[in-house]
Amino acid sequence: MTQKITRTPPTNDAATAFEDLRKEISLQRAAIEGLTAAKDKIPDYSETLRDTAQRLGQIEKRLESIDQRPAMQLTPLTLAAESFEASRSFGAEDRKSLGEARAALARELGRVEGMIKQRRSTSEQEWWVAWAATGGVLCGLFLGLLGAAVWTPAG
Repeated sequence: MTQKITRTPPTNDAATAFEDLRKEISLQRAAIEGLTAAKDKIPDYSETLRDTAQRLGQIEKRLESIDQRPAMQLTPLTLAAESFEASRSFGAEDRKSLGEARAALARELGRVEGMIKQRRSTSEQEWWVAWAATGGVLCGLFLGLLGAAVWTPAG
């Protein structure tokens, strides 16, 4: 439909001028008819556009409901502050648990040391009793020999 219009130098012949004018008008008419025919061939997108607009409305409602959630109201600064506070809180709980475990371990070690000392003192007592008995027996033997020597008639 696109034709290049070439201009010819003006002539004095009126018939030629009218013929050129008729060709230009004919070309313009053909172009306008082509545009009208092309306009008639354009499909009707109004139903598709309505459907798209409806879907966009639903998406907007969904985004608004997401924006109203508490997590979406948090800023990076508040998230960092809450994270720091949580770590401090859990750290305090860990220190408390560690202190309790340390105290329980100290109590149990004290009990074990007490048992060891008791066993050691029992062993020491047995050792002293054994030495005292040995000493008593030796002393008795010595006194017995001494008494036998003194009480024996001289002969």
